[in-house]
Amino acid sequence: MSSRGVVYCGATNSAYLEAALISAMALRQQEPEIPITLIFDQPLLKFLPLYSHNITPKFLKPGEIDTHAFSSRQIKTRLSSLSPYRETLFLDADILPLQPIRDLWNYIAHSDFAMVTDRLPMVALCDHVALEEKTYTLRCLPGSATHFNSGVMLWRDTLAVQILFQQWHEEWRKFQKHDQLALVRALHTTQIAVTQLPKTYNVSPIDAESRFGKHQAHLLHCWGGMVASGEFRQFAHNYYPEVVERVVYLFESCHAAFQPTVSQPVEVE
Repeated sequence: MSSRGVVYCGATNSAYLEAALISAMALRQQEPEIPITLIFDQPLLKFLPLYSHNITPKFLKPGEIDTHAFSSRQIKTRLSSLSPYRETLFLDADILPLQPIRDLWNYIAHSDFAMVTDRLPMVALCDHVALEEKTYTLRCLPGSATHFNSGVMLWRDTLAVQILFQQWHEEWRKFQKHDQLALVRALHTTQIAVTQLPKTYNVSPIDAESRFGKHQAHLLHCWGGMVASGEFRQFAHNYYPEVVERVVYLFESCHAAFQPTVSQPVEVE
């Protein structure tokens, strides 16, 4: 197991693999030496020339995860067993790195787990999940409980963290949709301490601009469906045009190379 590195994960949708690779290659410009691993079940992962960019693919074979609309959350809640690193930084596919992140590791020098609080910092304010799950969560813990954003997570591979992820996965399985309230419930059950990271390590572009200037953020979180709509690619192009164009070229080349050949009709005399 390597000492330290960054992981991305996702399932099924090639748009998220593309976004993760854009993010990873942008991060490589900020941190030339940090190991990076992409953990996906998307078959294109096997054909992209990632090693030439010092990025390691980890392909999840069919059967390793259940296939449904929220499969990526299933992978996410199992990352402590999938990460090849003793100290892991997880980044969502829609994270755009703008500055070096080497100082981030100091936040787990004396703790096991670190995250940024969500822009809706209490469970009672959470409005992105089904009412059924929110109601269930509020029966388990107070509405004032801290609501963390799981788009950026930093942890050490300890027994306490392994137990947390196991509990998170079990909590996620109860509803099998969004993951953040499941994580809050797991934190409440395990009572693991969480070090709060500065907002600059997980902030939306709009919030970054209003709080401290968009270009001062370390990690911009382009949430709100920007990957699925194609906006993430366009947004990232403003900062890393060569990276985005390179990734788009790689994906188009892979699609062209492995597209099934269309049979030509046979003429009958």
